[in-house]
Amino acid sequence: MNYNKLLKTIIIQFFKNYDFDLKGKLDWYPLTKQQKSRSLKKTGMELKVQRTRYKSNEIFWEKPKREEKSTSPYFFYHHILISNLEQNGIFYCIVDHCMGRMGQKTRYKFKVLNYSDSKNISDYQIDLLNKEMIMVR
Repeated sequence: MNYNKLLKTIIIQFFKNYDFDLKGKLDWYPLTKQQKSRSLKKTGMELKVQRTRYKSNEIFWEKPKREEKSTSPYFFYHHILISNLEQNGIFYCIVDHCMGRMGQKTRYKFKVLNYSDSKNISDYQIDLLNKEMIMVR
């Protein structure tokens, strides 16, 4: 699967007006035993996967850094990362936006509607299922 092409398609369809500094791929951290037991105790259901903690494992594109000498301790960035495509055609994108000491991370849940019919990314019909803020700075 070419996640770079899939991410480009997502950006064209859903994030036209965004100016990202970094585009890449993410991996979700596995669940810990403590998270599983807490969830089982609290909800009565076993937690299978978590969708908030992740690490970036591949960078497709990064904006070149400017060589400015700044005395400001603040930094600005706008990243987008894509997760693996699951067997049911669902995948996630994390958009991380930081402006100095403020910012947020938003998780978008997408579904490829015709995932089993086509393996060509240009033929995919992609639908946004959910948008959820997962962190505020």
